[in-house]
Order: sequence, then C-alpha cells, then structure tokens
Amino acid sequence: MSAPLMEIRDVSRVFMLGGGLFGRARPLLALDKVSLDLQRGEVLALVGESGSGKSTLSRILLGLDTPTSGEVRLEGRPVPGIPRREFASRVQPIFQDPYSSLNPRKTVRQLIEMPLVIAGGVGAGERLRRVRELLDILRMPARMLDAYPSQMSGGQRQRVAIARALISRPDIVICDEPTSALDVSVQAQVLNLLMELRAEFNLTYLFISHDLAVVEYIADRVAVMQAGRIVELAPVGPLFAAPQSDYTRRLLASALTVPQVALPLSEET
Repeated sequence: MSAPLMEIRDVSRVFMLGGGLFGRARPLLALDKVSLDLQRGEVLALVGESGSGKSTLSRILLGLDTPTSGEVRLEGRPVPGIPRREFASRVQPIFQDPYSSLNPRKTVRQLIEMPLVIAGGVGAGERLRRVRELLDILRMPARMLDAYPSQMSGGQRQRVAIARALISRPDIVICDEPTSALDVSVQAQVLNLLMELRAEFNLTYLFISHDLAVVEYIADRVAVMQAGRIVELAPVGPLFAAPQSDYTRRLLASALTVPQVALPLSEET
C-alpha cells in the first residue's frame, strides 16, 4: 500500500468549560488519541452519534482548530508547517447546509471563484473559465452565473458549494453531512454526483455522516466514533456484514430506512 495522503496520529482535543469569577473550569475531552490514515482516492466515512467528536475532528483536519496533542500530516508534512494558502487549496470542505453556507449577497460566479480570489495568482479570465467548466460538469446552465442563492433550489445550492470546493483542485474534500439538509430524491442525485466527481478528479473524501445507508453506498472504509474515540475501523462490506463493536452493532440496528441513491441527475435539483 502506498503512503497515506493524510495521517492522523494520536490526536486529542480538550476544551475547557465554565470558569469565570465563581467557578472552576473543567476539561471536556472531545477527541481521545484518534489515529487514522486517509489513502489517496478513497472514501473514508466517519460515523457516530451527535457529540461523538466527528465535527471536532473535521475542524482539525480543515485547519480550523488545532489538537491539544497529537499530529496531522499531509503527504508526510506536518500541517502546521504547510503555508495556510497551500493547505487550503489542497483540503476543502463541503458543509451540511447549503442554505447557510453560501453568502446570500454573492452571485454564483463570485461564490465559486472565491477560493481562487483569496489564493491569488489566477487572473479573472482564467477564474471565469474554471467556473464555467465546473458549472458544465455539475450540469448547471451558464445562465446561473449571475444568480443568487435565494433564486436556487437546495440541490442547486449544494452543487454551487461543491463547485466552490473543487475550484482550487484539491486533493481532499471533507464532506460534513453534505446531503442531510436535502430532500431524499435530491440526496440521491448529489451522492451520485459526488461519486462521479471522485472518479473524474481523483478526489479523496472524508465523508462525515450519521446516515449508515448513505455510508454503505458511498464509502470504501468506515471509522466509527464513540465519545471521541475510534471504536471500529474496517472496509465497508465487512463492517456492515459482521461489525465487531457493540456500539457499531447498535448503530446498524438503528438504521431502519434506506434512501434511493441511484436516481438520474437533472438540472432542476
């Protein structure tokens, strides 16, 4: 097996709660010595109940927070030593709610090209070319360039969020519940789109979700989190067929419905 694209080694994160004039701060251990490898081109799903530490870990992997202890490396380089703009161009997020993650005062063109504007070094003409190219790949008409989020459906907004994540041509995309705010039929179309984009751009996904039916469809491997720890890590088939952890078995037992994930894509979503 080749060297991991991203390595997470013994990462812990402690938050101090309370304190002030009349109280003593108490520690909250959000992550407890988490270790994972992310291989190039794979989809690694991160699952667990609310409060298990998934979002805290994703913030650290995006460089939005720092671990209390442990280390994250990108192609062998410690993340703190990578220039911020370089790291941001290589690791991009797709957030849960397209209704809140897009600035309502920006047009589609402005939203998608923003990472390139921040990074600098790419002229306006090249930015527009890349935006148009992505809109075409995402099956959105060119007339959407000047549209605002309020003029789009939830599925169209999430496609804009996906395009914004891809415009800098990243290696890793961290998908934090990217379909949970969408209708079931639209979820299916966005999932199919993510799989197509993975193949076309050789993307690596960390896919954070509580929906195990979605995870079974999209993931290569699954890491199960409970109380800030990884309690099980396995390829998706063996994990669903014969989970080793009691916690994983309880999660699988609670997954009562399976979404339709093979619907055709369309411009209207």
